[in-house]
Amino acid sequence: MRVTNDRPVPVPGPGEVLIRVLAAGICGTDRHIYNWDESMRDMVRPPLVPGHEFCGEVAEVGRDVPASVAVGDYVSAEMHVVCGSCYQCRTGQGHTCHNTLIYGIHRDGAFAEYVRVPATNVIRLDRDRVPVSIGAFLDALGNAVHTVLRVPVAGKSVCITGYGPIGAMAAAVAHFCGAGRIHITDVNPYSLAKAREWKTRIEKARAGHPFVHIHDVGPATREEAIWRIQKENGDGVDVVLEMSGSPVAVNDALKVVRSGGDVVLLGLPRSSKMTLENYKGDLVMRGVTMHGIIGRRMYETWYRMLAMIEAGLDVSHVVTHEVPLSGFVEAMGSLNRGEGMKVVLYPGGK
Repeated sequence: MRVTNDRPVPVPGPGEVLIRVLAAGICGTDRHIYNWDESMRDMVRPPLVPGHEFCGEVAEVGRDVPASVAVGDYVSAEMHVVCGSCYQCRTGQGHTCHNTLIYGIHRDGAFAEYVRVPATNVIRLDRDRVPVSIGAFLDALGNAVHTVLRVPVAGKSVCITGYGPIGAMAAAVAHFCGAGRIHITDVNPYSLAKAREWKTRIEKARAGHPFVHIHDVGPATREEAIWRIQKENGDGVDVVLEMSGSPVAVNDALKVVRSGGDVVLLGLPRSSKMTLENYKGDLVMRGVTMHGIIGRRMYETWYRMLAMIEAGLDVSHVVTHEVPLSGFVEAMGSLNRGEGMKVVLYPGGK
Protein backbone atom coordinates (compact mmCIF):
# COMPACT_ATOMS: atom_id res chain seq x y z
CA MET A 1 0.00 0.00 0.00
CA ARG A 2 1.12 3.58 -0.63
CA VAL A 3 2.02 5.57 2.49
CA THR A 4 1.28 9.31 2.63
CA ASN A 5 1.75 11.90 5.33
CA ASP A 6 -0.62 14.73 4.39
CA ARG A 7 -3.91 14.81 6.31
CA PRO A 8 -5.68 17.74 8.00
CA VAL A 9 -6.00 17.84 11.78
CA PRO A 10 -9.41 16.33 12.66
CA VAL A 11 -12.06 18.55 14.25
CA PRO A 12 -13.98 16.98 17.14
CA GLY A 13 -17.73 16.92 16.68
CA PRO A 14 -20.38 16.71 19.40
CA GLY A 15 -19.47 14.07 21.95
CA GLU A 16 -15.96 13.67 20.52
CA VAL A 17 -12.47 14.56 21.71
CA LEU A 18 -9.30 15.34 19.81
CA ILE A 19 -6.26 13.58 21.27
CA ARG A 20 -2.64 14.50 20.59
CA VAL A 21 -0.97 11.14 20.09
CA LEU A 22 2.09 10.66 22.28
CA ALA A 23 2.81 7.08 21.23
CA ALA A 24 1.18 4.34 19.17
CA GLY A 25 1.84 0.62 18.85
CA ILE A 26 1.98 -1.35 15.62
CA CYS A 27 -0.39 -4.31 15.82
CA GLY A 28 -0.52 -7.50 13.78
CA THR A 29 -3.71 -6.16 12.21
CA ASP A 30 -1.78 -3.11 11.02
CA ARG A 31 0.67 -5.47 9.32
CA HIS A 32 -2.21 -7.28 7.62
CA ILE A 33 -3.45 -3.89 6.35
CA TYR A 34 0.01 -2.74 5.26
CA ASN A 35 0.60 -6.03 3.41
CA TRP A 36 -2.96 -5.87 2.01
CA ASP A 37 -3.70 -9.42 3.11
CA GLU A 38 -6.89 -11.10 1.97
CA SER A 39 -8.43 -10.93 5.44
CA MET A 40 -8.36 -7.10 5.34
CA ARG A 41 -9.62 -6.40 1.84
CA ASP A 42 -13.31 -6.56 2.71
CA MET A 43 -12.88 -4.43 5.83
CA VAL A 44 -10.60 -1.56 4.86
CA ARG A 45 -11.43 1.19 2.39
CA PRO A 46 -8.33 3.29 1.55
CA PRO A 47 -7.29 6.01 2.00
CA LEU A 48 -7.01 5.32 5.71
CA VAL A 49 -4.92 6.34 8.69
CA PRO A 50 -4.34 3.01 10.45
CA GLY A 51 -3.46 2.50 14.10
CA HIS A 52 -5.71 1.47 16.97
CA GLU A 53 -3.20 1.21 19.83
CA PHE A 54 -2.16 4.54 21.33
CA CYS A 55 -1.98 6.91 24.25
CA GLY A 56 -1.99 10.66 24.28
CA GLU A 57 -3.25 13.89 25.78
CA VAL A 58 -6.67 15.41 25.22
CA ALA A 59 -6.09 18.47 23.04
CA GLU A 60 -9.67 19.61 22.41
CA VAL A 61 -13.18 18.57 23.36
CA GLY A 62 -16.34 18.90 21.30
CA ARG A 63 -19.79 19.92 22.47
CA ASP A 64 -21.62 17.76 25.00
CA VAL A 65 -18.47 16.04 26.26
CA PRO A 66 -18.81 15.21 29.98
CA ALA A 67 -16.61 17.05 32.48
CA SER A 68 -14.88 13.75 33.32
CA VAL A 69 -12.83 14.23 30.13
CA ALA A 70 -10.80 17.44 30.02
CA VAL A 71 -8.05 19.05 27.99
CA GLY A 72 -4.66 17.85 29.23
CA ASP A 73 -5.86 14.45 30.46
CA TYR A 74 -3.49 11.54 29.81
CA VAL A 75 -5.61 8.91 28.08
CA SER A 76 -5.99 5.93 25.83
CA ALA A 77 -9.21 4.82 24.16
CA GLU A 78 -11.21 1.74 23.27
CA MET A 79 -11.10 1.94 19.49
CA HIS A 80 -14.03 -0.41 18.92
CA VAL A 81 -17.16 1.73 18.73
CA VAL A 82 -20.36 -0.26 19.17
CA CYS A 83 -23.99 0.62 18.49
CA GLY A 84 -25.32 0.12 22.04
CA SER A 85 -28.74 -1.03 20.83
CA CYS A 86 -28.30 -4.50 19.29
CA TYR A 87 -28.88 -7.76 21.17
CA GLN A 88 -25.18 -8.23 21.91
CA CYS A 89 -24.75 -4.72 23.27
CA ARG A 90 -27.90 -4.91 25.40
CA THR A 91 -26.93 -8.25 26.96
CA GLY A 92 -23.39 -7.36 28.07
CA GLN A 93 -21.60 -8.67 24.97
CA GLY A 94 -20.86 -5.34 23.32
CA HIS A 95 -17.43 -6.46 22.19
CA THR A 96 -19.22 -8.81 19.73
CA CYS A 97 -21.53 -6.11 18.33
CA HIS A 98 -22.27 -6.75 14.65
CA ASN A 99 -22.30 -3.00 14.01
CA THR A 100 -18.82 -2.36 15.41
CA LEU A 101 -16.72 0.35 13.79
CA ILE A 102 -13.01 0.18 14.50
CA TYR A 103 -10.85 3.29 14.41
CA GLY A 104 -7.76 2.47 12.38
CA ILE A 105 -9.69 -0.03 10.24
CA HIS A 106 -13.04 1.54 9.33
CA ARG A 107 -12.19 5.12 10.33
CA ASP A 108 -8.95 7.08 10.62
CA GLY A 109 -6.81 5.90 13.50
CA ALA A 110 -3.79 6.85 15.57
CA PHE A 111 -0.74 6.67 13.28
CA ALA A 112 -0.80 10.45 13.13
CA GLU A 113 -0.16 13.46 15.34
CA TYR A 114 -3.86 13.63 16.27
CA VAL A 115 -6.80 11.24 16.44
CA ARG A 116 -10.49 11.97 17.01
CA VAL A 117 -12.53 9.51 19.09
CA PRO A 118 -15.86 9.41 20.96
CA ALA A 119 -15.52 10.75 24.50
CA THR A 120 -17.40 7.70 25.81
CA ASN A 121 -14.53 5.49 24.63
CA VAL A 122 -11.77 7.43 26.38
CA ILE A 123 -9.85 5.69 29.18
CA ARG A 124 -8.03 7.95 31.62
CA LEU A 125 -4.56 6.78 32.64
CA ASP A 126 -2.29 7.45 35.60
CA ARG A 127 1.01 8.93 34.40
CA ASP A 128 2.85 7.51 37.42
CA ARG A 129 1.70 3.93 36.76
CA VAL A 130 1.39 3.65 32.99
CA PRO A 131 4.43 4.98 31.10
CA VAL A 132 3.89 6.19 27.56
CA SER A 133 5.80 3.21 26.15
CA ILE A 134 3.21 0.87 27.73
CA GLY A 135 0.19 3.12 27.22
CA ALA A 136 0.99 2.89 23.51
CA PHE A 137 -0.29 -0.68 23.28
CA LEU A 138 -2.93 -1.13 25.99
CA ASP A 139 -5.38 -2.20 23.28
CA ALA A 140 -3.15 -5.20 22.48
CA LEU A 141 -2.46 -5.95 26.13
CA GLY A 142 -6.22 -5.92 26.66
CA ASN A 143 -6.55 -8.58 23.97
CA ALA A 144 -4.02 -10.73 25.81
CA VAL A 145 -5.77 -10.17 29.15
CA HIS A 146 -9.16 -11.01 27.63
CA THR A 147 -7.72 -14.19 26.08
CA VAL A 148 -6.06 -15.40 29.28
CA LEU A 149 -9.07 -14.61 31.47
CA ARG A 150 -11.51 -16.40 29.16
CA VAL A 151 -10.98 -19.60 31.17
CA PRO A 152 -9.36 -20.18 34.59
CA VAL A 153 -5.57 -20.58 34.31
CA ALA A 154 -4.47 -20.47 37.97
CA GLY A 155 -2.74 -23.75 38.76
CA LYS A 156 -3.33 -24.98 35.21
CA SER A 157 -0.88 -26.07 32.52
CA VAL A 158 -0.97 -23.60 29.63
CA CYS A 159 0.44 -23.66 26.10
CA ILE A 160 0.84 -20.43 24.13
CA THR A 161 1.10 -21.04 20.39
CA GLY A 162 2.88 -18.09 18.81
CA TYR A 163 5.31 -15.87 20.73
CA GLY A 164 4.72 -12.67 18.86
CA PRO A 165 3.99 -9.52 20.87
CA ILE A 166 0.51 -10.58 22.03
CA GLY A 167 1.72 -14.12 22.66
CA ALA A 168 4.51 -12.67 24.79
CA MET A 169 1.98 -10.56 26.68
CA ALA A 170 -0.31 -13.57 27.12
CA ALA A 171 2.56 -15.56 28.62
CA ALA A 172 3.27 -12.73 31.07
CA VAL A 173 -0.42 -12.41 31.99
CA ALA A 174 -0.82 -16.18 32.42
CA HIS A 175 2.20 -16.24 34.72
CA PHE A 176 0.88 -13.22 36.63
CA CYS A 177 -2.48 -15.00 37.04
CA GLY A 178 -0.88 -18.08 38.57
CA ALA A 179 -0.55 -20.53 35.68
CA GLY A 180 1.47 -23.62 36.53
CA ARG A 181 3.60 -25.14 33.77
CA ILE A 182 3.81 -22.85 30.72
CA HIS A 183 4.69 -24.09 27.23
CA ILE A 184 5.50 -21.71 24.37
CA THR A 185 5.66 -22.75 20.71
CA ASP A 186 6.89 -20.88 17.65
CA VAL A 187 8.81 -21.41 14.41
CA ASN A 188 10.60 -18.05 14.17
CA PRO A 189 14.18 -18.15 15.57
CA TYR A 190 13.86 -14.53 16.73
CA SER A 191 10.63 -15.24 18.62
CA LEU A 192 12.06 -18.40 20.15
CA ALA A 193 15.11 -16.46 21.32
CA LYS A 194 12.86 -13.82 22.90
CA ALA A 195 10.83 -16.53 24.60
CA ARG A 196 14.02 -18.04 26.04
CA GLU A 197 15.07 -14.61 27.33
CA TRP A 198 11.74 -14.29 29.15
CA LYS A 199 12.02 -17.85 30.49
CA THR A 200 15.46 -17.09 31.93
CA ARG A 201 14.30 -13.88 33.60
CA ILE A 202 11.10 -15.36 35.03
CA GLU A 203 12.66 -18.58 36.27
CA LYS A 204 15.52 -16.66 37.89
CA ALA A 205 12.91 -14.83 39.95
CA ARG A 206 11.58 -18.24 40.99
CA ALA A 207 14.98 -19.48 42.23
CA GLY A 208 15.64 -21.28 38.96
CA HIS A 209 12.58 -23.55 39.13
CA PRO A 210 12.00 -24.66 35.50
CA PHE A 211 8.32 -24.17 34.74
CA VAL A 212 8.54 -22.49 31.32
CA HIS A 213 9.22 -24.76 28.34
CA ILE A 214 10.07 -23.47 24.86
CA HIS A 215 9.39 -25.58 21.76
CA ASP A 216 10.46 -25.08 18.15
CA VAL A 217 7.55 -26.38 16.05
CA GLY A 218 9.19 -25.96 12.66
CA PRO A 219 8.74 -28.80 10.13
CA ALA A 220 11.75 -30.77 11.39
CA THR A 221 10.76 -30.66 15.08
CA ARG A 222 6.97 -30.23 15.10
CA GLU A 223 6.00 -33.85 15.83
CA GLU A 224 8.57 -34.22 18.60
CA ALA A 225 7.46 -30.93 20.19
CA ILE A 226 3.82 -32.03 20.18
CA TRP A 227 4.80 -35.36 21.72
CA ARG A 228 6.84 -33.65 24.46
CA ILE A 229 4.03 -31.28 25.41
CA GLN A 230 1.59 -34.18 25.59
CA LYS A 231 4.01 -36.37 27.56
CA GLU A 232 5.03 -33.71 30.08
CA ASN A 233 1.39 -33.03 30.94
CA GLY A 234 -0.10 -36.51 30.88
CA ASP A 235 -3.00 -36.19 28.46
CA GLY A 236 -1.97 -32.70 27.33
CA VAL A 237 -2.23 -29.17 28.69
CA ASP A 238 -5.35 -27.79 30.34
CA VAL A 239 -5.49 -24.62 28.24
CA VAL A 240 -4.07 -23.55 24.88
CA LEU A 241 -3.91 -19.86 24.02
CA GLU A 242 -3.64 -19.66 20.21
CA MET A 243 -2.10 -16.30 19.36
CA SER A 244 -0.56 -16.79 15.91
CA GLY A 245 -3.44 -17.29 13.49
CA SER A 246 -1.42 -20.02 11.78
CA PRO A 247 -3.56 -22.93 10.51
CA VAL A 248 -0.75 -25.29 11.54
CA ALA A 249 -0.74 -23.82 15.05
CA VAL A 250 -4.52 -24.19 15.39
CA ASN A 251 -4.23 -27.87 14.51
CA ASP A 252 -1.29 -28.23 16.89
CA ALA A 253 -3.41 -26.65 19.62
CA LEU A 254 -6.02 -29.37 19.23
CA LYS A 255 -3.32 -32.02 19.50
CA VAL A 256 -1.61 -30.71 22.65
CA VAL A 257 -4.73 -29.84 24.67
CA ARG A 258 -6.03 -32.52 27.01
CA SER A 259 -9.40 -34.20 26.53
CA GLY A 260 -12.01 -31.84 27.94
CA GLY A 261 -9.57 -28.92 27.78
CA ASP A 262 -9.94 -25.44 26.33
CA VAL A 263 -8.47 -23.80 23.23
CA VAL A 264 -8.78 -20.00 23.25
CA LEU A 265 -8.28 -18.42 19.83
CA LEU A 266 -7.15 -14.83 19.27
CA GLY A 267 -4.76 -15.07 16.31
CA LEU A 268 -6.04 -13.91 12.91
CA PRO A 269 -5.09 -15.90 9.79
CA ARG A 270 -3.98 -14.19 6.61
CA SER A 271 -6.72 -16.03 4.73
CA SER A 272 -10.37 -16.24 5.74
CA LYS A 273 -10.34 -20.04 5.38
CA MET A 274 -8.85 -22.70 7.65
CA THR A 275 -8.94 -26.51 7.62
CA LEU A 276 -8.90 -28.74 10.69
CA GLU A 277 -6.84 -31.87 10.09
CA ASN A 278 -8.90 -34.15 12.33
CA TYR A 279 -12.15 -32.44 13.31
CA LYS A 280 -13.72 -35.61 14.71
CA GLY A 281 -10.71 -37.09 16.49
CA ASP A 282 -9.01 -33.95 17.81
CA LEU A 283 -12.07 -31.87 18.68
CA VAL A 284 -15.46 -33.59 18.89
CA MET A 285 -14.55 -36.99 20.31
CA ARG A 286 -12.23 -35.45 22.91
CA GLY A 287 -14.74 -32.92 24.22
CA VAL A 288 -12.47 -29.95 23.58
CA THR A 289 -14.02 -26.47 23.89
CA MET A 290 -12.90 -23.73 21.50
CA HIS A 291 -13.38 -20.05 22.39
CA GLY A 292 -13.13 -17.22 19.86
CA ILE A 293 -11.83 -13.91 21.20
CA ILE A 294 -12.60 -10.52 19.69
CA GLY A 295 -11.21 -7.34 21.20
CA ARG A 296 -11.74 -6.60 24.86
CA ARG A 297 -14.82 -6.79 27.06
CA MET A 298 -16.01 -3.22 27.33
CA TYR A 299 -14.99 -2.03 29.70
CA GLU A 300 -14.32 -4.79 32.18
CA THR A 301 -11.08 -5.88 30.49
CA TRP A 302 -9.67 -2.35 30.68
CA TYR A 303 -10.27 -2.08 34.41
CA ARG A 304 -8.82 -5.52 35.12
CA MET A 305 -5.80 -4.85 32.91
CA LEU A 306 -5.02 -1.52 34.59
CA ALA A 307 -5.42 -3.16 38.01
CA MET A 308 -2.90 -5.82 36.96
CA ILE A 309 -0.40 -3.16 35.85
CA GLU A 310 -0.86 -1.39 39.18
CA ALA A 311 -0.25 -4.71 40.97
CA GLY A 312 3.00 -5.35 39.11
CA LEU A 313 2.25 -6.92 35.72
CA ASP A 314 5.34 -6.22 33.59
CA VAL A 315 5.19 -6.35 29.79
CA SER A 316 8.01 -3.91 29.06
CA HIS A 317 10.09 -6.74 27.54
CA VAL A 318 7.67 -6.85 24.60
CA VAL A 319 8.89 -3.48 23.26
CA THR A 320 11.81 -4.02 20.88
CA HIS A 321 11.69 -0.86 18.74
CA GLU A 322 10.87 2.76 19.57
CA VAL A 323 10.93 5.00 16.51
CA PRO A 324 9.50 8.29 15.21
CA LEU A 325 6.40 8.12 13.03
CA SER A 326 8.63 8.72 10.01
CA GLY A 327 10.17 5.30 10.68
CA PHE A 328 6.86 3.50 10.05
CA VAL A 329 7.81 1.87 6.73
CA GLU A 330 11.19 0.73 7.99
CA ALA A 331 9.58 -0.66 11.14
CA MET A 332 7.05 -2.59 9.06
CA GLY A 333 9.93 -4.07 7.08
CA SER A 334 11.58 -5.28 10.28
CA LEU A 335 8.34 -6.85 11.49
CA ASN A 336 7.71 -8.52 8.14
CA ARG A 337 11.18 -10.05 8.34
CA GLY A 338 10.39 -11.40 11.80
CA GLU A 339 12.98 -9.13 13.42
CA GLY A 340 10.92 -7.41 16.08
CA MET A 341 8.04 -7.68 18.49
CA LYS A 342 6.20 -4.57 19.63
CA VAL A 343 7.12 -1.38 17.78
CA VAL A 344 6.17 1.90 19.45
CA LEU A 345 5.83 4.95 17.20
CA TYR A 346 6.27 8.51 18.51
CA PRO A 347 4.51 11.03 16.21
CA GLY A 348 5.97 14.01 18.04
CA GLY A 349 9.32 12.42 18.83
CA LYS A 350 10.27 10.58 21.98
